[in-house]
Amino acid sequence: MLGGGEVVFTHSAFLYDTDDAYVSLLSGFVNEGLERGETVAVAAAPDRVSLLRDALDGESRSVSFLPADEWYVRPARTIAGWAQILRTAAADGSPFVRLVGQIPYAGPYAPWLRFEAALNRSLAELDGHLLCPYDRKGLPDSLLRAAVRTHPRLHDGDWCDNAGYEKPEEFLAATPEAPWPVSGEPVVVVPVEKSVAGLRALVRDRATAEAWLPADRVEILVLAVSEIGTNSIRHGGADRELRVWLTADAVVTEVTDDGTTGPSPLAGYLLPRQGEIGGMGLWLVQQLCDALSIRQHGGLTRVRFAVRRG
Repeated sequence: MLGGGEVVFTHSAFLYDTDDAYVSLLSGFVNEGLERGETVAVAAAPDRVSLLRDALDGESRSVSFLPADEWYVRPARTIAGWAQILRTAAADGSPFVRLVGQIPYAGPYAPWLRFEAALNRSLAELDGHLLCPYDRKGLPDSLLRAAVRTHPRLHDGDWCDNAGYEKPEEFLAATPEAPWPVSGEPVVVVPVEKSVAGLRALVRDRATAEAWLPADRVEILVLAVSEIGTNSIRHGGADRELRVWLTADAVVTEVTDDGTTGPSPLAGYLLPRQGEIGGMGLWLVQQLCDALSIRQHGGLTRVRFAVRRG
């Protein structure tokens, strides 16, 4: 927090080559916060946590350690989790919050690269410092270059303002999330009319009768259809359609419309304002579904989302 009580969210990348460098910087970062009575939380893989615990010794009891494989499941859920920690600490009177977040990169990278860019806007009004370690020897060069593009602050031998940082909107526009793959003909193709009530009933009835998903996940699917369909009716063009595919591992749904402008690159990543009603559709879908991609091509806006079967 700056003098005068101005809230500042700091998002930094730490590029390291050795375990010794990792432990030295992070233990100093954490210890300084603990000495000042600040809230400290760390999300990292077990081997990284063990290194840090050993360096902190008894002081590690004052740190909240979060298992990375449970914390980094879907980007919007992780944004919501960091926001909850920041807000709770502020409400409890903590003078500041220090966070360490080390993404366990595996599988498609794009969702988590987009996450790193988006949270610069998502958490901008909250007070804290999120430090993201990147192993220069263990990660591909493409990820290290992306880390530089998505973090306003950088530690690469020393702290500096990052000249390679890109505005989140620009990075997100250039780094789309790939749509969940489908093949063959969809099992549902229907127009999206002026109300989503019929869509909800159709999807719920078909999903239940044909055992697309367990009952609780049918309701997630129906809610997502309702929210995306409503967005299309309110903000899209006049020619709207819903399609559903069944794949081996998910129910995949797509809503298309011929609107001339699609959602903002940050759609679905920004925290709903506390006390505000409405405007939460894409945020909810990002929280509940297992994938969401938004693309514009050939005069159509395509919003595709997936709900896993298990």
